[in-house]
Amino acid sequence: MNDLNVRTEIKQSEINGLFQEVEQLKKDRSRMKETIDKKTEKIISHILKNGNVLAYKDDFPHVLTVKNVEVKKFDKSSLATDLDMTAKELNLIGVAELVESNRITSEKLKEYEFYENDQRLKASKAKKRDMELIMGGSRI
Repeated sequence: MNDLNVRTEIKQSEINGLFQEVEQLKKDRSRMKETIDKKTEKIISHILKNGNVLAYKDDFPHVLTVKNVEVKKFDKSSLATDLDMTAKELNLIGVAELVESNRITSEKLKEYEFYENDQRLKASKAKKRDMELIMGGSRI
């Protein structure tokens, strides 16, 4: 019986360690995403002020440009307020259940959709012509 307790405690300790690692990785991922977003914003800002730039990715030149995109969004907080629910309850399953129970129709859900303009960083392999334009003419 004592041997079973020891094995259970070892397993419990191992699971606790794995759980702690997972939680730390989630925090690290969140911090890395914030850093990536800040640096990307800085690059986008520079390109908007100064024009396209040349950058290297895996030793190959790439042209960095800013692309304007229209992004479809969903106003979950307004829907939650209108239905007297929390926004957290309105996950994919929650919305599906509302449609199934006829609390809301799919047509009515479309009223909560809206479009927003966004700017995205685009990197494409540079051609010789791109490099000449960015670098100010051909160099010998």
